[in-house]
Amino acid sequence: MTLGRELIAAVGSEHAEELDAGMWRVAPGSTAEVAEVIRRAGEHRAAVHPVGSGGRPQRGAGDRARVYISTRRLDQVLQLDEMSLLVHAEAGLTGLELERILAPRNLSIGDYPPVVLTSSLGGLIAVRTPGKSSARHGFFEEAIVGVSAVLADGRTVHTRVAPRRATGPDLARALCGSEGTIGFITSAVLRIHPKPEARLLAAYLLPSVDTAVSAVLLSLREEAAPSGLRIYDAPEAAQHFEGLSLPAGHALLCAGTAGPTDLAACDRDLITSAVHAEGGKVADQWLAEMWWRRIHAGEPTPGPAPSLQVMATPAKLRGVYHAVVNDVRAKGGAARAHISRFDADGAVLFFTIEGADDLVASAEVAAAGAGGWLLGARATKLDAYLDALRAAIDPHRIMNPGTLA
Repeated sequence: MTLGRELIAAVGSEHAEELDAGMWRVAPGSTAEVAEVIRRAGEHRAAVHPVGSGGRPQRGAGDRARVYISTRRLDQVLQLDEMSLLVHAEAGLTGLELERILAPRNLSIGDYPPVVLTSSLGGLIAVRTPGKSSARHGFFEEAIVGVSAVLADGRTVHTRVAPRRATGPDLARALCGSEGTIGFITSAVLRIHPKPEARLLAAYLLPSVDTAVSAVLLSLREEAAPSGLRIYDAPEAAQHFEGLSLPAGHALLCAGTAGPTDLAACDRDLITSAVHAEGGKVADQWLAEMWWRRIHAGEPTPGPAPSLQVMATPAKLRGVYHAVVNDVRAKGGAARAHISRFDADGAVLFFTIEGADDLVASAEVAAAGAGGWLLGARATKLDAYLDALRAAIDPHRIMNPGTLA
């Protein structure tokens, strides 16, 4: 039987589409159907690629048959345990869709960047997307209590939901960030949170980007757990807030805190104290309110998308910022930036660069030289171990070949 006929047999003709010769897109409706598709694809040595609920398949290199598995039909909440604060949801449900389901029960996934929650849960878990964290709730992977996935031979695995000290080796951690190369994630059990009783916003003016970074890091070291933080340098603040003109070299810090009212106020006071320690002062409230509306309420942000996004550890943030800005200016261009997605590992710097076409490439070199990592970069020291794991469970390399190669 041809591959196409086998795929149709597995999911039904209405959920299988031939995009090109030897290139199929299928939309299984259950874990069992995912397992059947992968098993049949494996028998034909066809490559298997995960596609999120809104993803578009891309033609792979070579003449190998390819099966793109969409998670759009895997969009159900399977179980909600309000006592244990756990939700079991299928991989095709986006973070925002899950938030809408949880909201009437005064529950939430947590204060993660809304742009991150537009992805499917399977994508959030499997893709190496930086910024999947919040200073308040930590890394998104830390919310994952259990994962169900299908391996290359069609076997289904379920990591056990149990106290961490009772589990032993954690396959769920291997699946996190594996880009679909270890297994196809079909569902996950996530830790969730009560909706915050209060949400407080504040804006601050600081003498420089350096002092703003220092204030943020100081407040985090004092164990403040804000729901959102963002630093704007003066040119970026002027672009984002009409009519705002900061003194040259100054920076704007916007912060949000949430939780029980007393705790939210305590976190806000810790940030305010850190700002004062760095020579800053409280700024107009409307700045914080506009910032929050833009990142959480869909209000449009003026200006083009950032030209360059760089990750940096806490110790490298200031150096990366100055290295990029100075490099661009030295070559006759202009650069402005904001810094956000703070967590224990650092933050992400978002640069908008204006000038000659080659300035971005030059800025990338400058950022790397100062210790930054381009968004999406990864460490390669463990590649030999990853390769051995893939060889053991996927000897024919059908699972998302070419990824993490």
